[in-house]
Amino acid sequence: MKITHLSDATDYDPASFVAEPLLDGSQSNVRIIRLSPGQTLPPHTHGVSDLMLFAVEGTTTLVTDDGPKPFTAGSLVFLSCEEELRVSNDGEQGVTLLAFLSPPFPPTAP
Repeated sequence: MKITHLSDATDYDPASFVAEPLLDGSQSNVRIIRLSPGQTLPPHTHGVSDLMLFAVEGTTTLVTDDGPKPFTAGSLVFLSCEEELRVSNDGEQGVTLLAFLSPPFPPTAP
């Protein structure tokens, strides 16, 4: 068993977004993403990993094929491995997201 807490992760950085491992398992992992106001995560996919993204705090914008969608605290979205993650913080508060990936991303060496 592994236990971690959000307060153990890197806090907001006004100079750059935070995207780092939070908890690793053999079949999946969780990454924490923190976006200060005005920050954008570069658009990207996750190889063979499916992604479930949970908004812990703040309000962000997900850019989808159907246009921008607000993504607020308590929201959960699923993106298949082929779908591009496009997210930005246009608000006045920080945004914390948890990215649940399976299989783990980035891939680990065999």
